[in-house]
Amino acid sequence: MDSLFVREAGEIENAFLAAPFEDDGWNAALRLFARRTGSSRAQLLGLGDDATLFNFMPDIDPAYQREFMEIEGWRPEVNWRVAAGGRPMEVLSEAHYDIVRQHSGTDDYEEHVRKWDGVHGCQTVLVEGEGLMVGLAALRSERDGRTAGRDRKLFAAGATYALAAVRMQQAMAQRGTAMTVGAFDAIGVAAFLIDRHGTVAALSAAAEAIVGERADGALCLRRGRLGAGRRDADPVLQTALARALNGAGAEGAMQQYWIASPRNGAPGILCELFRLPRRQWDFGFDPRVLVVARRAADIPAMRTAPLRDALGLTAAEAEIALRLANGEAREEIAAGRGTSALTLGTQIKSILRKSDVGREAELTALVNRLMR
Repeated sequence: MDSLFVREAGEIENAFLAAPFEDDGWNAALRLFARRTGSSRAQLLGLGDDATLFNFMPDIDPAYQREFMEIEGWRPEVNWRVAAGGRPMEVLSEAHYDIVRQHSGTDDYEEHVRKWDGVHGCQTVLVEGEGLMVGLAALRSERDGRTAGRDRKLFAAGATYALAAVRMQQAMAQRGTAMTVGAFDAIGVAAFLIDRHGTVAALSAAAEAIVGERADGALCLRRGRLGAGRRDADPVLQTALARALNGAGAEGAMQQYWIASPRNGAPGILCELFRLPRRQWDFGFDPRVLVVARRAADIPAMRTAPLRDALGLTAAEAEIALRLANGEAREEIAAGRGTSALTLGTQIKSILRKSDVGREAELTALVNRLMR
């Protein structure tokens, strides 16, 4: 093996292994990888079950990404590179492309790769499984020509280091998830972190207690997914989760839903859903949605504002109404608020009057509707 090859492979190794830890590390690594393999560009592509999760190419015009999505470039019948596939760490190049192009690819994609200097090159699959494929490619223009044996050998060496860097990025995301859950544990908050599949990636101890209390509680886990115990409430929760996962609304924006228990007298839960900001280099490993679950007694005063406004309640009355809807007994509420049963009874009468309902069961139903 010649000394120049060893030196260039070492440079690629250092660049990729530093990528997860530096602000522009992945762009720097891909730029160097392209230069050392004699390519116009290097690409890191992530495909999910039915779409592109990320498509990174340093210094590419934003129009490239728009065009790729418009022609549905993640589809194998459109993109002969995707159709070529290959086993993990198997290097495919022009000889493989020549075969696949006979029965896959569209005119739009051919125009796309010529426009963006991707006619030739080589590729490999770094990660495959659990609805995720991460691929690495070196793209060459017609002017660059087809790859030579040395180019492909250097590409194969670089792919090994790129895989190690992707795994490190994954480990850092998992560690960040664990640290996030730990922070919620420290303050006793019930929190669920939802990944891009809609699966609960991690949950705090308080959240685990909520879903583990009863099979007929307000919230439950079904095959690793967060669900509502009541049949009529579950579609509401699933729609809210889908909206957050699909990017509806601004990052950090909250959706708020009151999830009643299917069992009379069992506590309901206020679910607050937050769409988490996407990191540029999360590779689909980071959680996408945070769900904070609160019992009535744990709901901050600011969250009861819609209830106060709608019914004209005081802050104290709003808290009592929520705790009643949460299934708490009058004795528990009075003890928790440090008041007498007589005082609490007077407050409840006021709440019923302001809410224009005659019974606590009607109040509970009304609160559940207003907190959705």
